[in-house]
Amino acid sequence: MKTDEDQMKWAESDGFHRQLIPFAVIGAVVGPFVVMSIIAHFTNSDRLLPSLIDLILGVPIGLVGGYIVGQAAIQALLQRIRWARDHGWTYESNGKAALQSKVKNAKELKHATTFWKMATKNCYMTRTVNGRGACIMLASEGDDRNNQTRKHRSFLVFDAGTECEHVVIHPHHMTDAIDLPGGMQPITFELNEFNKQWTVKGTDPKSAYDRISQKTIDYLMQHGTNYSVEFKGGLVIVSSNAADYRSFPSLMGYATGLTRVIEDDLLPLFDFLEREHAADASKAADHSHSS
Repeated sequence: MKTDEDQMKWAESDGFHRQLIPFAVIGAVVGPFVVMSIIAHFTNSDRLLPSLIDLILGVPIGLVGGYIVGQAAIQALLQRIRWARDHGWTYESNGKAALQSKVKNAKELKHATTFWKMATKNCYMTRTVNGRGACIMLASEGDDRNNQTRKHRSFLVFDAGTECEHVVIHPHHMTDAIDLPGGMQPITFELNEFNKQWTVKGTDPKSAYDRISQKTIDYLMQHGTNYSVEFKGGLVIVSSNAADYRSFPSLMGYATGLTRVIEDDLLPLFDFLEREHAADASKAADHSHSS
């Protein structure tokens, strides 16, 4: 079984076209049935198996179609693998397993309130720094038949390096009046402008006040309301409304900045991006706020 990195090296050398053989074979098998269905639509035929003419037309059409579909799929996969590698991350084919194995405190996700547990997730990437694991992913939920009604969000979960009571920080929305489970209570701050834009709930106000200092408030206000933050035990969850992996640097940069404004003994620094990409991430986050 090839790893993603091995697969990329193999595909970039002499294996790319050989990887498309299964797609072409599937296309050759399906092609005659597609041709049979098209002909049956215009002739009112009720045949269950392809005829000779279906095979003659369908096999080459299916071969070419399968090859083209496979080429697009493999190219998209390789783009993600290269992107992750170039930014200091590892693309994970088995994302759920990687999340559980690389992020020690991933078990806390079952208690999280901002994490979309039932959403469809893809494009998992992982990174480990000084023994602390991180995993970033895309999530979507809603009506699969109508992409306009689907909601998209990116999630970055990582080991905090310290323990914290349950604290949630997110922009105001209509569900704020609903009592969260686990004894979560609303927490307010002296700055009314912050209270107007942000909802903070937690099981222990002291844990929230310790982490949401004036520096943290300034940081949250500066970067707008596209983000949510959650602390639960030894896990931190940061999310944004980004819907594409190419937007990951803005979320990574935001999370890195968050670990800088919170005291190091409460949330040690975690660099989610290689140094050469940090400036681009900062620009992306500023652009996201301005837009």
